Amino acid sequence: MSIVCLIILSFLIVHNVSGKITREDEIALKKILKDVKKEDIFSYQDEIQKIRDIQSAVLNVSPTLKKIPVRQTREPQDLLKAGHGQCSDRGRTIEKALRYSGFQARFVSVFSRDKSFIPPETLAIDGGQDLRSHALVEVQTSKGWLFVDTNDRWVALDEKGNPLSLKAWKNIQDKGGFQWSEENRGDIYWLLRRDFNIVYGLYTRHGLFYPPYTPYIPDINIPTFIKGHLF
Repeated sequence: MSIVCLIILSFLIVHNVSGKITREDEIALKKILKDVKKEDIFSYQDEIQKIRDIQSAVLNVSPTLKKIPVRQTREPQDLLKAGHGQCSDRGRTIEKALRYSGFQARFVSVFSRDKSFIPPETLAIDGGQDLRSHALVEVQTSKGWLFVDTNDRWVALDEKGNPLSLKAWKNIQDKGGFQWSEENRGDIYWLLRRDFNIVYGLYTRHGLFYPPYTPYIPDINIPTFIKGHLF
């Protein structure tokens, strides 16, 4: 039994997506964040402004919603070079940019299975199935976790400016009547208005976004997965 556990542990370690910010990441992030003000953060409002600026900077360098091909790396330098990305590609860079800037941040995937979707929502069908997904980032503020979109300049602040985590939003019953901050540009991603499930630290289910590119073995950061679901 111990040998089996050792094999499983070794397998997970090999396929774990590292959260380390590399030297290459630093070089790319400096270019991506070149217009983000470097003033110290003294208040909650400073935190929110810095988070918005980082989100906007990443979206500015990847204005086209187009996926980086599978079996290729999708780190900040890759997004910067490609000039485009989908939610998971941008999310990786936003996550690293936030941590590079001193925040605690984590990558999160959400899933919804609902046959009532209508066009253009049906265009988001994943793999020909009725399971839809979206990648976001959660960042820790002095008032709690805040989820940040990866396709639009939108963050989860209520009408009073307080942050919401994905767990908190999931438990709200009247999602249609909820009042968001007027400072948001755009709207909450459509999938999040439905019933959805949360998987912390999951970058993709198919295993083709991060080395060693093993099909059907999820790309996941194990520490983030464990902390997100147990604490």
